Amino acid sequence: MKNQRIINQSFLFLFISNFLVFIGFEMLLPILPAYLLSMNASSIQIGLMTTLFTLGAVLIRPFVGYYLIDNQRKSLAIIASAALMIITILYPSLNIIWFLLLLRLFHGVAWGVSTTANSTMVVDLIPKTRLGEGMGYFSISTTVGAIIAPSIGILIYDSFSFDILIWSSAVLSLMAVIALQFVYSPTPERHEKQPFRFFKAIFEKDAWFPALLTVITTLGFGAIITFLVLFGKQKGIDHIFLFFLINATIATLLRPFTGKWYDKKGPWAIIIVSAVLGFLSLVTLSYTTNHLHLMIAAILFGAGYGTVMPCLQTWTVQKVSEEKSGAANATFLSSFDVGVGVSAFVLGMLAEWISLETIFRVVSLSFIVVAVLVYKDFLNEKKRYKNI
Repeated sequence: MKNQRIINQSFLFLFISNFLVFIGFEMLLPILPAYLLSMNASSIQIGLMTTLFTLGAVLIRPFVGYYLIDNQRKSLAIIASAALMIITILYPSLNIIWFLLLLRLFHGVAWGVSTTANSTMVVDLIPKTRLGEGMGYFSISTTVGAIIAPSIGILIYDSFSFDILIWSSAVLSLMAVIALQFVYSPTPERHEKQPFRFFKAIFEKDAWFPALLTVITTLGFGAIITFLVLFGKQKGIDHIFLFFLINATIATLLRPFTGKWYDKKGPWAIIIVSAVLGFLSLVTLSYTTNHLHLMIAAILFGAGYGTVMPCLQTWTVQKVSEEKSGAANATFLSSFDVGVGVSAFVLGMLAEWISLETIFRVVSLSFIVVAVLVYKDFLNEKKRYKNI
């Protein structure tokens, strides 16, 4: 019988590499707008800092997904991680705002290539019968990295300097390149490929439903990373890092159980339950006035959002044939980036008119929308099954 183990040397080192990539990249997110502001950038230019990064990542992923159908994943992942390191080092040397914005576009491109290649590579390493569990484990590197990185970036920037932050990020990218050397990635079998069409490739049509759910779900995460620190200051709650720490811990501890649940029962029940927990977390957060409330909200968010996202990524990959796993991962990751970008833009405008408490309550409804859509899909699937 084929080896059904998930955890092996290649999986572990790919996990480490992906985790380092996410920490190194995401730790810059809350700091770069402030850095631009120190250069007297306009509000439009500061907004473009996020927009251009998202644009670069979203536009490159269709090409990467198409390339990975029958080409080696590892070499592309190494090149992308090295590019992330080089681009990061260039930030302090550019003192013209528009050059920095152009660099941010290329940074998004390298990010799009790296994350798509890594996520496709891990699909090759996981036994297909344990894909939900394996993707759940691997997504810890993504969700936990993205959750704790902003706090690390703020800590380094406040304690030291922007230059130290940049070099810290670059070193993490270098370590990611080193970790990839210990990953064995088989060359995929050759498949007959359809001609590349950008507008068709930018969105894998067979995976449209989990991709849509990803965009909606990510609105909640966008609200957290955009406003939680400011919310803590408004409420006089120090040690706001506790939310990120507890959230990441709960998401990690639950991952073995939720992954097995997914593999046994499918995506519907686990996503609905997790979405409800995500809704309760943001509602609880909106009423938070002390550390106890904050910790309860963090536990609920870790169990909710921390479970939904790996389930959606697994579902996205399962919606397509094996040779299209690269395109499916590109679609999922682009949906994630679009969700974060949209939430930062839309919620930023809303914050001019309504309180942060109200923003959290409004965004909490996105989880209810996800639960309703998934339940409707379950009923449709049940109906199709009966008609067979």
